[in-house]
Amino acid sequence: MTHWARLSETGSTTGMRLMVTIRRRLGAWPFRIALFPVLVWYFLLRGVARRASFDFLKRLEPELGGVRLWARSFAHFMQFGEAIMDKVSAWSGEIPLTSLTGTGPEDLRDAALRGEGGIILVAHHGNLDVINAIGERHDIDLCALVHTRHAEKFNQLLEQATGRKPPQMIEVSEITPATAMALGDRVNRGGFVVIAADRVPIPPTVDDGKADANSVEANTAEGSRPASPASAAASPRVLHCDFIDQPAPFPQGPFMLAALLRCHVYTLSCIREQGGAHPRFRVDFAPFDDSRAVKRSGREAWIQQAMQRHARHLEARVKRHPLQWFNFFDFWHQAPDSTSNPDSASAPKQDA
Repeated sequence: MTHWARLSETGSTTGMRLMVTIRRRLGAWPFRIALFPVLVWYFLLRGVARRASFDFLKRLEPELGGVRLWARSFAHFMQFGEAIMDKVSAWSGEIPLTSLTGTGPEDLRDAALRGEGGIILVAHHGNLDVINAIGERHDIDLCALVHTRHAEKFNQLLEQATGRKPPQMIEVSEITPATAMALGDRVNRGGFVVIAADRVPIPPTVDDGKADANSVEANTAEGSRPASPASAAASPRVLHCDFIDQPAPFPQGPFMLAALLRCHVYTLSCIREQGGAHPRFRVDFAPFDDSRAVKRSGREAWIQQAMQRHARHLEARVKRHPLQWFNFFDFWHQAPDSTSNPDSASAPKQDA
């Protein structure tokens, strides 16, 4: 099965530029009208994404089938279209703070004012691009660890179309021990490192001379000699956690990094609560854990229990807003490319 990040990017640069231009020059409703046939085409012809949507929705509602399942799945795709529109608005600086509800913006700002930086765990649920408005307008130090290769053309296009620089981003495939130390300095200064905790990373190769957040040696933070590029490029690790009634692979990297940096750990989500041309978004920012008290001997145990708690937390959010779950691939059977942790007692056998 193809790894999620190896799925080819759909759409030409010309088509993307046209959609962005329509949204920025003509507004929300012309954008929706133009987007509708694009989503119909994508829904009908992109079988991998459609089947993944079917599988996910049936896990939540086993009685779904026939026309109801197809209608529900297409609504799922339409929500993804709305998220694209919101992404353009966020990058353009068009989402006012008054559109953000919940205590999340205030809680994030208060944590920043107290200097309590740390790791922020996020997921591909809702629309986190909207969070950029908070960080930018309150001058909060946010740095996202991302794998942008999957949407590189779209991100470049947004930067060109809006004339605005994207948020601070670091490719997870380029995390070295030195980068980990720099992230630690950022956190110690009260900054935040945002990292998605719901997708299995691409295994790095020794030829790259690089390592991702999953393969940074834990002893780097202890002042030990940094790992060599070859040793740092070990296969990333995953752990199977219970998620919607079946074990699913989650990356250990975000939690290994949190244990490595010995810092506050938070969760952050942004859900579209109101549609139309003037949407409203509920932002929730909350403490999740504190890895400063975790001893080196207890790291593995802490990582495993923290990952399962996060999976349960994410499951509850997904069940409340299922159509804003934007993982259009077989989440439960991602191809980890031999990255599964053999020591994990909860790791199930993979289907053929």
